[in-house]
Amino acid sequence: MSTSSGVHRDPTRPQPLRVEARAEAARVVLVLVGDLTFGTAPSLEEHVREVAEAAGPDLPADLVIDVAALDFCDSAGLAALIGLQRRAARRGGTVALAGASGTLRRVLRVTGAEILFTLRPADPASGVGSEGQVG
Repeated sequence: MSTSSGVHRDPTRPQPLRVEARAEAARVVLVLVGDLTFGTAPSLEEHVREVAEAAGPDLPADLVIDVAALDFCDSAGLAALIGLQRRAARRGGTVALAGASGTLRRVLRVTGAEILFTLRPADPASGVGSEGQVG
């Protein structure tokens, strides 16, 4: 199976999740690469905690999650994304998913979770959805 980066991988073996996280003036940006699963979802939550602690009271309420390089997302991964959306909403913010396509987009639609997020196309230049104005 080819990943979004064109690298061949064994689809029967879980892939680690790599998270790049940064707080910007108006939003927190997360770039996810790999598999978001029961085993890797805690890593995502830990990265969000680290960004929140570093930003302190100036933490932006809006969150942009670039999922274009996400190879797989199971129900625990979806629950983690929904949890981030709920936390952002409690702070008056929103969560945008940039680059959701294929199976993830279908799962969002079938479960009804797509209404919780702003869905944006991926922007290869910035690594975030083109409507996200990040970069």
